[in-house]
Amino acid sequence: MPPLKTQVLCPNCRSPVMATIEQLFDVAQDPAAKQRFLSGRFNLINCPNCRFQGQASTLLVYHDPDKELLLSYTPMELGLPQAEQEKALGKLVNEVINKLPQEKRKGYLLSPKPALTLQGMIERVLEGEGITREMLDAQRSRAQLAQKFLTLPAEQWPALAKEHDAELDAMFFQMLTATLEAAALEGNQAGAEQMLALRNKLSELSSFGAQARKRQQTLENTARELQALGNKLTKDKLLELVMKAEGEDQLAAYVSLVRPLMDYSFFEALTRRVDKTKDAEHDRLAKLRDTLLQLTQEVDQAEQARVAEASNLLRSLLEAPNLEQAVVENMPRLDDTFMAVLNANMEAAQKAGRRDILQRLEQINQAIVQLMQESAPPEIKFINDLLQMGDAEAEAALKSRVAEVSPPVVEAMNYISESLRQNGQPALADRLDKLRGVALGLVMDANWKK
Repeated sequence: MPPLKTQVLCPNCRSPVMATIEQLFDVAQDPAAKQRFLSGRFNLINCPNCRFQGQASTLLVYHDPDKELLLSYTPMELGLPQAEQEKALGKLVNEVINKLPQEKRKGYLLSPKPALTLQGMIERVLEGEGITREMLDAQRSRAQLAQKFLTLPAEQWPALAKEHDAELDAMFFQMLTATLEAAALEGNQAGAEQMLALRNKLSELSSFGAQARKRQQTLENTARELQALGNKLTKDKLLELVMKAEGEDQLAAYVSLVRPLMDYSFFEALTRRVDKTKDAEHDRLAKLRDTLLQLTQEVDQAEQARVAEASNLLRSLLEAPNLEQAVVENMPRLDDTFMAVLNANMEAAQKAGRRDILQRLEQINQAIVQLMQESAPPEIKFINDLLQMGDAEAEAALKSRVAEVSPPVVEAMNYISESLRQNGQPALADRLDKLRGVALGLVMDANWKK
């Protein structure tokens, strides 16, 4: 049953409101349904009468055949008699069964598991994904701590951060980032800025933030060291560098930046060095080799997991009945790995002469580019405009649009330039550095005139 635009009653003032209502989330028919359901961004209403924003109350059925999971939820506020509930839910369940091949119709389909609340239904789905109740409780605890920070004035944040330093961990900052991205996608600029300010301040106040800054500094220093070597960076030179590395953070930086160079022959050479040494030096190099092997394995496993997740996401977008909506809902997951998988599939489809698949992949790519352009901050849009121009045209555009050339634009240019270099696009980074010099001059002139 596809989503239907219909009239519902506002839960707050009971006024009739038009909304798009989705009652059946069937992962068998629409792989994107799982992410859509877990995001909570469905059946949303915006009442023009009382300004209420939230979810409409309606019957729901969720189905995932791989997990043999069939759930139902009937909001108590609907006040439906038992017979009407069973009839409405039976219709949704029958639709699930009728679309399944005969061999996949199993016993679990005869008795949907009812959830007492929508949150309970979501938690059942998450449990099926391997997310335990303890993990959910820990996540709720992190969310409550973040909310506690937001209810206090900023001058009280240091004391609270010191009190809860152990809880300000990687998962906490991941939650802040996810919340920030969700607010930005929903157009809640104030909420996104508030969450960004909290994340930045807690990065300064927490032990985890200090460690992250130290690792980031090590990574940046290592990247500059490798860039300075240029074509002189050989496996032998890399071997010399890692043997002199100061701590595991620097070793991790080498692995993350030049993993392809650390192949079988590299480790063979390192093993020969180990075998030629004795006593303390032998133990040090053997430990270094073991650490490198572990780090490369972790990087490879993480990359394989990212590629697998990106491939699954691409499959769900290929099958999504509403591509634009699916792209919006999955925007936080459309990272560099996903784009690499998408481009690889486009090349494979073109080589195989599969014009039908290529056309769909191109539609996905176009939808992503369009959404990124629409949701990008003004300074990023400005920089993207400049990079689409020739050098002379871009410099002229900077001077003609001087009112838009602000310190945040210059800072964004610097950040994007660094990212381009790390992603192997030095020529584009050089172009942006030249434009940044022009922009910086314009900002200085404007300040001088003041």
